[in-house]
Amino acid sequence: MKRREVRSKLIILREERMWTQGRLAEEAGVSPTTVSGIESGRISRPHFGTLEKLARALGVDSRVLLSQRSTDGRRHPANLSLEWAVSSQGEEFEEGLEGAALGDLRALSRELNKEHGRLRGLYGEARSSEQRRIIKGRIRSIAAQHGSVEASIVHHPDSEAPQEERSPGE
Repeated sequence: MKRREVRSKLIILREERMWTQGRLAEEAGVSPTTVSGIESGRISRPHFGTLEKLARALGVDSRVLLSQRSTDGRRHPANLSLEWAVSSQGEEFEEGLEGAALGDLRALSRELNKEHGRLRGLYGEARSSEQRRIIKGRIRSIAAQHGSVEASIVHHPDSEAPQEERSPGE
């Protein structure tokens, strides 16, 4: 596992929930210094048990925090999930979609659509311009990912309708 990937994923997941490092530490039952150390890189080799506690507090499988590489050296998610999508960055996300089963892509599309609606609701409840700015950024990211997943569905070899017959909403 690359240490910077764990750091990045931890930061993304924490910020997605709009939690401070202190809040994450409290929820996970670890010290704030531990969370800060992992995110800053001062703790370059966090214990697996610590990562499990952090993942559990964030509501994700611990594998989401850990990079998984196949024998060809490419990353492959344990499964296509909202947590994986949120913690993935550009190329990793696109590589994860390649070769994915059509059913998994459709399930991810539904999850991303649901998350988009949830974020829109949060935006309406935001109390500060900073919260609104963060939420709008997440909405843009989720919308972009959803578009990419939908393109993968349309062009998937197992799609039942030929590409030219599919409507934009399918």
